[in-house]
Amino acid sequence: MNIFIKTLLGETHPLNLLFYLLLCAGPTLLWFFFCLRFDRRQPEPKREIFKFFSLGAIITIPLIFIAGPITNWIEQNLFLNSILIIFILSFLVDGLIEELAKYVLLNWSLYRCRYFDEIKDGFVYGMSLSLGLAFTENILYALFSKDLANGSMILLFRGFTTTFMHYLSGGIIGYHLAMAKFYKSNIMTQRIFKFRGLILAILLHGLYNSIIRFNFMWGFIPLAIILWIIYFIIVYEMKATENNLLGPTKPLE
Repeated sequence: MNIFIKTLLGETHPLNLLFYLLLCAGPTLLWFFFCLRFDRRQPEPKREIFKFFSLGAIITIPLIFIAGPITNWIEQNLFLNSILIIFILSFLVDGLIEELAKYVLLNWSLYRCRYFDEIKDGFVYGMSLSLGLAFTENILYALFSKDLANGSMILLFRGFTTTFMHYLSGGIIGYHLAMAKFYKSNIMTQRIFKFRGLILAILLHGLYNSIIRFNFMWGFIPLAIILWIIYFIIVYEMKATENNLLGPTKPLE
């Protein structure tokens, strides 16, 4: 926490910060390209996309003050097997806190957005918010690194893996919130959609962080394969769902 405060007070050289921002922007723009391809026929207003991205970027700061102390307390006070500690931190701290924050923000803001009028919009706004969160998080990780070279490597690795994970988990939550809105059924079914989206996002986040924490040298390749498989499953399910819709606000057959 002290490192974070010192960073905010200006210990990092301004040119390093500028370099990190530019380096972090590359992967973020790449994932934005894939994100916006979902909605080419009826693109969302750019100001709405930026609003959700900004919400994600801003929420990262308070999340650090929440997750950081909890992580430190668990590491210092829970005398459990190291593997169990990894799973607790990955699923019940990182996954639960960050994905719950995404869910709360999306659940609050999506239903107030007048442009949220079809299933794929849930993906687009969920992914946009998550890219904002990942952008700020990646910059902070780079600022905490010991030198420019190390910070650059962190940004490149996280830009093409961690950012992708956040991108997918946000899409999962946004998709299920959209299903809850456009699948005209009873309240319980809508709540089940929302709950399932949150749980799936937590499980994905926890799985990703567990692999990273185990620090397997071979972990990058299966991790990338898992993320891409999930991506294609999401795309397939979204297209299958939309093919069954009679209209953007009509029930599924």
